[in-house]
Amino acid sequence: GGTEFACCSTTSRLEVAARYASAAGKQRALLFRLKSSTFMNMGVDISEFSAFPHEKEYLYPPLTYMHPTGVTHRLVRNGAR
Repeated sequence: GGTEFACCSTTSRLEVAARYASAAGKQRALLFRLKSSTFMNMGVDISEFSAFPHEKEYLYPPLTYMHPTGVTHRLVRNGAR
């Protein structure tokens, strides 16, 4: 696992995450899927304060611990893997 020392901005919309991940023109990108088990480790929906509310942005506080599960998924977007 790991801890991020800064705030972590995420989205609940897969298409938004994929667009940001591929914005640098790279063929492959790594996306993390976050799963929260209780309200104590959920991000806060800040969409109503965002300039882009349709992106459904969530914010996690500094020092949020991420624990990998080992589960992987392959996303194919526009024919590219």
